[in-house]
Amino acid sequence: MAATLSMTLALSACASTAPTGTVRMAAAVPLAVTNNGQPFAFHEGAAAKRVAMDACAAQGGVLQTSIYDRFDNGAWVYPEGCA
Repeated sequence: MAATLSMTLALSACASTAPTGTVRMAAAVPLAVTNNGQPFAFHEGAAAKRVAMDACAAQGGVLQTSIYDRFDNGAWVYPEGCA
């Protein structure tokens, strides 16, 4: 019994502690893309994604896709925007 207790104490002394702090992340700026000012059709999601990827790349970023990407009134909207 004493050996078990001392082993438990020895192992708990080796446990590392992670630093604590506050992480602040900037809110994502949604990205909405159209077909050169004209509405995309719902079935043109792949083309819209390419346009969004190119727009992000032009800003030096990468398109952040998510399960919340959606078609909205002729535009494809990417709520996570570029990162």
